[in-house]
Amino acid sequence: MIQYILPAVPGLMAAGALAAAARVIVRRRRLNEAWYRGVTVEGRCLRTFVTTATWRRGLHQHTNSTVSHAYEFTTPDGRTLRFEEDGPSTVFDGDVVPVRYPQGRPDLATALPPGDRGTRGKFRLQLGFLAFATLLCLAATAVFSLTTQIMTDVFERTRDMKPPASPSSPTSPESPAPPAAPAPPSMPSLPPLPSGPPDDFPTGFPTDLPGAPTGFPTDFPKPPTR
Repeated sequence: MIQYILPAVPGLMAAGALAAAARVIVRRRRLNEAWYRGVTVEGRCLRTFVTTATWRRGLHQHTNSTVSHAYEFTTPDGRTLRFEEDGPSTVFDGDVVPVRYPQGRPDLATALPPGDRGTRGKFRLQLGFLAFATLLCLAATAVFSLTTQIMTDVFERTRDMKPPASPSSPTSPESPAPPAAPAPPSMPSLPPLPSGPPDDFPTGFPTDLPGAPTGFPTDFPKPPTR
């Protein structure tokens, strides 16, 4: 299961980056169609407002401000529509501006002038970033797929590997049964142990002991005479 989950995460991120790049390209094509092959009508700026985004990175705080405008225009068939769009800071409330939109799509109207440099640069920056993110996610997907495949192969080989059978094992079908051990020599039979005390113990004090000498000995040698 893990060999599918790890590559799926960067794969989904790459799919998201590709979807965002597709939206940028479609937006650019619609803008070009409105600029060069669309309908041009007169519009008016109703309101100018500034949107500020603040984020903190470490100890530093960053702020980004964007100027936006609310426009109103009337289509040739008499419908009055309004839209909001980021634009230059030189447009103020009440200014009359040309509004362009693709044929039959007044909901895609824009007040940006044809070939606006800021818009072109923004599109290029977005496409470059999304292309880099897509390539990075695809590379991560390939690395994760290769790594998980190698890990899976190693795990399966380790699991399927069996230890070699011992040659002395009697259950091994490849090794012959060991010869039977010789029987140990029989021990000599011992006489039976007595079941009680012996009956021939002496019953009195012995009388055949040598007697002690009586009297003082008289057979000493005589001293020599001078």
